[in-house]
Amino acid sequence: MQNAQEIYAQKVRQLPSPEKLRLAVLILSDLTEEENFQNRKISALTLLEELPEERLFQTAEEVDDYLKRERESWEN
Repeated sequence: MQNAQEIYAQKVRQLPSPEKLRLAVLILSDLTEEENFQNRKISALTLLEELPEERLFQTAEEVDDYLKRERESWEN
């Protein structure tokens, strides 16, 4: 079985741009159906919990402090 790079080099690269975009849409649609994202309903909290642990801010207070400092820097 060919890998994605081989398929791209042999088949996709030579396609005109509109066909490449159509192929991208087909692939993304297929992945969306596989993951069932269209029917998946999750809370904002669950979404946040699924994010990688290495986040820029850990709390809402940290975000507020950052935004406050940014706004203050605009005034200077």
